Amino acid sequence: MRQRDENKISALSKAAIDLVAEQGIINLSINKMAKRAGVSVATAYVYYDNKADLLGKLFQQVQNLLINNMTMPAVDLPIKEQFALILRQYAARFRNNVKEVEFLAAMLANPQFLPSDLQNSGSLLNNELLTVITQAYRQKLLVTGSVDLIVAQTIQPMQWLLQSRIQNGLTVSDAEIEEFITMATRAIFK
Repeated sequence: MRQRDENKISALSKAAIDLVAEQGIINLSINKMAKRAGVSVATAYVYYDNKADLLGKLFQQVQNLLINNMTMPAVDLPIKEQFALILRQYAARFRNNVKEVEFLAAMLANPQFLPSDLQNSGSLLNNELLTVITQAYRQKLLVTGSVDLIVAQTIQPMQWLLQSRIQNGLTVSDAEIEEFITMATRAIFK
């Protein structure tokens, strides 16, 4: 059995993310990805069955990088501060992984390119934010109980802001992140 070459897997992943950012999902192919990564097409097929398998594995990898396993704020902090700390983590991850943000946005907008078992699994909401939202809801601190509306007023606009700036070769300043967090807090808390 062939051993996994993590360097080749990393090169293939980077190539695929770059190609999606440059040419879109529809134009991504295993052949183009392998060429960009500097490996043979046969090598690419050792790690990925097809384009859907590739995109599914990358999607899960990018979700883990950008969204999952954030640090839970101390429970003795006020709920609004816990909320702000989690949003700062989202912002830091989004700012430090710009191509992955573009890839995630492309996949969330085009889930039909994912394997069927992943087509409804994409979410910007993580367990840490859900925990804080649940606590705030139980304390009757929120203007709505709808998690979808909360995500639509917090994480999705942050992703959009960072993505639109990236596409235009611009950045988001620390002051803008703080202003955004203040606005998001006002939008969902009473």
